[in-house]
Amino acid sequence: MVVSGWLIKIPYWLCWHVRRVFGLLDETVFYLDYAHDYFIIEHLLPHLNFPYRLVARNRRLAQNLRARGVEAGVWPAFPRRLILTRHAFHRFPLRAIKKVGLKHGPWFFKKMIRPGKFNAFDLFVFISESEVKLARQAGVTAGVAGGYPRLDAFSDPRIMAKSQAIRQQPGFDAAKKTLLFTTTWDGSGMSAAHRWFNELHSLTEKFNILLSLHPMMSEGMKEKARSIPGVFLAGPEELPAQMLAADMLVGDTSSVLAEFCALEKPIITFTVDKGARLTPEIRTMIADISLQIENTVEIPMAVEQYEKNPSLKQAQRQHWTGIFFDDVNVSHGQKAAAVLNDWVRYNT
Repeated sequence: MVVSGWLIKIPYWLCWHVRRVFGLLDETVFYLDYAHDYFIIEHLLPHLNFPYRLVARNRRLAQNLRARGVEAGVWPAFPRRLILTRHAFHRFPLRAIKKVGLKHGPWFFKKMIRPGKFNAFDLFVFISESEVKLARQAGVTAGVAGGYPRLDAFSDPRIMAKSQAIRQQPGFDAAKKTLLFTTTWDGSGMSAAHRWFNELHSLTEKFNILLSLHPMMSEGMKEKARSIPGVFLAGPEELPAQMLAADMLVGDTSSVLAEFCALEKPIITFTVDKGARLTPEIRTMIADISLQIENTVEIPMAVEQYEKNPSLKQAQRQHWTGIFFDDVNVSHGQKAAAVLNDWVRYNT
């Protein structure tokens, strides 16, 4: 537990038990550390059959969500049951609270953290049966398969309309190929953003360039991205619409690669050879689903390869899509909600 968890442990324990005595506990809370956390669960919420409350980490995030039409309270909160997309136990330092964890991205793109991080939950909902199998081999005992609700965004009429709006922006040229650049966060040691950030402007004459950054990207990189001329920058919550609008993805080790595989679209990646959570197996997988390059001058050649051979890497992407997500032709929001509905029913 982080230091803040120890500091609030006793007062939180006291408040929780007093509220329990007076019947003032929330039955179920979804805790949101970032706006991105809401967009992970957005498409499972309509399928839940129990009451819940969304709680944001601070007032700023709550206001951000409310501006988008999402009602959220502000921490602290005192629930009987807690559902998180991140390991934020320090905010709820009480074992009496039943806790469920959800994935905020496919696990296959980073070496797994300690199994104890998952076993600390009463239940952890992984994305696919393959993830559960790997987790069990690593010592995770609390895991079940439940799907990845954000995949449902690709068939959401609202997201599809946003995708069309992206293509109709001033300066967008329908005659050009559209490339989506995305990257894992620069503090991970597994990002290749530094190899293309200063070169994006040179690609805008030949391509439409979409750009989406990891929610935890450093402020310096975010500020730099806003200053690149001719690039269409969007926040993480607009990433599904950007993926629908793009013809190809240019990435590194980000788990967005898995979602692009589900869309059956070509992928180009910058090679990344180092990283504390980058294994030989992960490097092999990324090379299997994408054309790999070292610098931006190779991008036009990679695009041309895909144009000449549209089925290039297609079989590999389909193979890995099945591993990442099981079946992408079903509602993953419904799948994940079914697991949560059962869990709440048995823990009431």
